[in-house]
Amino acid sequence: MVLLSVITPHYNMPDTLRRLADSIPDEDWIEHIIVDDKSDIDTKLLADVKAYVCDKGSIWIDNDTEHKGTGICRDLGIQKASGKWIIIADADDYFTAEAFRIMQSYLEDEADIIYFAPDSVKEGSGKRSSRHIPYKRLVDCYVKEPGEENELRLRYLSVPDTSKMIRRSLITENDIHSSLVSVSNDVMFSVRCAYHAKSIKAESKPVYCITEGMGTLTTTKNVERFRKRIDVYIEQDHFLKEHLPDGAYGKIRISARMLVLQSLSDYGFGEFLATIRKLRKNHAPINPLALRISGARRFDTDF
Repeated sequence: MVLLSVITPHYNMPDTLRRLADSIPDEDWIEHIIVDDKSDIDTKLLADVKAYVCDKGSIWIDNDTEHKGTGICRDLGIQKASGKWIIIADADDYFTAEAFRIMQSYLEDEADIIYFAPDSVKEGSGKRSSRHIPYKRLVDCYVKEPGEENELRLRYLSVPDTSKMIRRSLITENDIHSSLVSVSNDVMFSVRCAYHAKSIKAESKPVYCITEGMGTLTTTKNVERFRKRIDVYIEQDHFLKEHLPDGAYGKIRISARMLVLQSLSDYGFGEFLATIRKLRKNHAPINPLALRISGARRFDTDF
């Protein structure tokens, strides 16, 4: 009987997809569903990786919709899933050696979401990365002190869709779907799941390893994608203001500080000003520290 469904959107990553598949045990209570997002690599390479992962027990389906992107692939995988729990895994990441033993201990838990502290490494060198640190801190703080503020911050700031077990019925019964935007499409999926979860738990033992590589959506500089990330941040902020009870929103301390700093460091002063104006227009919080760190003190009173 399948209890855990691992969902993996895939696009042109045959080598890392093999690694991910190798990190998932071929056991009856686990199913691995790979949703290929119209990969356009060499036909033989694609056929070879498909044969390899299917031989290991994975289920391969193709995104045959008119849409493209991680969001639609996530939804297609969830529609296909039969497990009691869902966990999302990116094709360029992998599970830790003890991951499924740890997750197995939570299969009968009554919580709707189990958050796990992730780990991260740099692709190629295997050296420790810092990408996991903000999300590990959220988990560790809640495990150490599971009060209201730490719970709110874990629920609504742990926005990657990975490194968490989500009860499948939570997704289906609340009709939660992914955004079709090309970047940050996991943010509102995660936020909506967190909002509808009646109870959560957290585990400091890592089950999932994020890889930091060159050329991914999170490392490639592209101003249009950056602007879409701003739009998603504004949507997230509006959702929290609209749906959370009085007093809860302020305890989360959502901030665009890193986005503001990135606008300046990656795209220049013009984009920095445009970012500030857009955030202010949409009443999205901007941490003043971002302005001071960026050296833009003289603009504090203007924005």
